[in-house]
Amino acid sequence: MIEVKLSAAAGHTFAAVSSVFSKSSSSAPTRDPLIAASLGATIAAARSLRANARVGSAGQPLRGKNLAVLLGATPNDDVQRLHLAAQALGARVADLRFAETGAGRGGIRALGRMLGRMYDAVDCEGIPDCVARQIEQEAGVPVYQGLCLDEHAARLAADLMTLQEQHAPSSAPLVFLGDGTTERARRFVAAAREAGFQVLLNENNRPDVHGAVLLVDATHTARWTLIAGRPIDEAQRSENHRCVIQAMLLDVLVRG
Repeated sequence: MIEVKLSAAAGHTFAAVSSVFSKSSSSAPTRDPLIAASLGATIAAARSLRANARVGSAGQPLRGKNLAVLLGATPNDDVQRLHLAAQALGARVADLRFAETGAGRGGIRALGRMLGRMYDAVDCEGIPDCVARQIEQEAGVPVYQGLCLDEHAARLAADLMTLQEQHAPSSAPLVFLGDGTTERARRFVAAAREAGFQVLLNENNRPDVHGAVLLVDATHTARWTLIAGRPIDEAQRSENHRCVIQAMLLDVLVRG
């Protein structure tokens, strides 16, 4: 792993996406291709990628592309999923350990330009939003802020994709259990309604909802559980998450 150190001595900029799927924080990079009109297309692309992978015909559409994963002090534990997703489509992935040691704006700008020369895209994992934004402004290539984060639109789309595949009755509501005021919860609920789910909020953890056909248990904020009569297999969620990440990478790096 290469370590990138910045010291005091030492693009392709995306406008904010005005939709329920983009981060509301103005300081965060906003390469979230999920707008209301394209959520269905993104999920459809992920399903196609999954089907092709299962029969060994996915190909390598990212062959020749280079992805940098810039790792901060606290990168996401699921970052390996990004490696597997990109490499399965032929991309080369490099981990770069980011160590900010009193770097000024000049050092971060230089880093952004260097990344833009060497890589086709950058994913910032555990990097402060303000730093990732500066890198995005200088790199001239797509910059993601935590593709593997639970808060990222990729996870949101993957969970909706998984829930859609549970073959629940069309009249069955989707019960959201937990604090519905967090940003992740608000974005999820809005996206679920855009996708056609009838969402019921149950922030008081009433016991009578546990028999619901479809339920999102967000009472443990670090890791939500999807339930369709019983907890949904995590392997299915992981596979769908990987395929949504692939769809997002292809949307930017191949289709542009």
